[in-house]
Amino acid sequence: FIMKAQYAISKNDIQKAHENIIKAQNIVLEFMSTLDRKYEISESLMLLYDYINRRLIEANLHKDTDILSEVLGLSKQLRDTWEQAMKIAKNPHKSQVAAG
Repeated sequence: FIMKAQYAISKNDIQKAHENIIKAQNIVLEFMSTLDRKYEISESLMLLYDYINRRLIEANLHKDTDILSEVLGLSKQLRDTWEQAMKIAKNPHKSQVAAG
C-alpha cells in the first residue's frame, strides 16, 4: 500500500494516495492492537509501530513520498526480521548449531 501511495502521488492522484496510506495505517494499528505486551521486546515494537503510524499520518497530510520511502524501508526491515525469527522458531536446533 505504501508503494501504491507513492505511485499515486507521482501521478497526482491524491485520493488514491490517501486511500492507500490509510490502508497501511490500518495494518500498523492492527499490529499495535494485537501486540502481546508480556514480552520484553513488546515495548520496542510498540514504539516502532507508533513511529511508523505517526510518519504515515504526516506523509498523508503532506503527500510526501520521502516520508513514505522512510516508512517503506522500516517496514521492509521489520518484515525481514520477522521472517528470520519465524525461520528460527521453526527450527531452533539448527539455529543453535549455526550459532555455536
